[in-house]
Amino acid sequence: MAYDGRNFGNRQGGGRSGPGGDPNYKKGKLPEGYLSGGYFEVIDGEKALRPEYIVKYPKEIAEKLSSQNEWEKWNSPQNKRSQVRRFYEYGLRIQGLLRRKHNHFAAVEAELGRLLPFVKYAESRGTVSVLFRNFIDRNITAVHDGEDLNAFVKHFEAVIAYLPKEKN
Repeated sequence: MAYDGRNFGNRQGGGRSGPGGDPNYKKGKLPEGYLSGGYFEVIDGEKALRPEYIVKYPKEIAEKLSSQNEWEKWNSPQNKRSQVRRFYEYGLRIQGLLRRKHNHFAAVEAELGRLLPFVKYAESRGTVSVLFRNFIDRNITAVHDGEDLNAFVKHFEAVIAYLPKEKN
């Protein structure tokens, strides 16, 4: 396997598994069960945002986005709060566009899809990690209508709230 200058050819999951070749190391893995049932649960016939997308998962994801062990510091980009916030702000713009389009999700679906190539490009430049790309991929895949988009933006906001402040 060829050395690619960052992670010894491990970009697609081949080669070494993590620190010291530990096969249990899961680079870029989101929490177990994450988005498996969607953003909402039905309570008394009403859709309600699952509380774990505001408290539990954002805290876990923010900790993983901001913490890096020694191996990751050399082989994976660090997620800066400012870079993550740029993606969140793009989500806010899409949410505003949805309101201006009178909640016609089809009118903003392509704009939402643009987040996928943006995050892949940012990852290739080393400004975001595999975990952050997986976070965006999984959430964009889970958004099917305007309610899902609003839930995603609220969830993303909670992730940012848990990220530590950048040191100057």
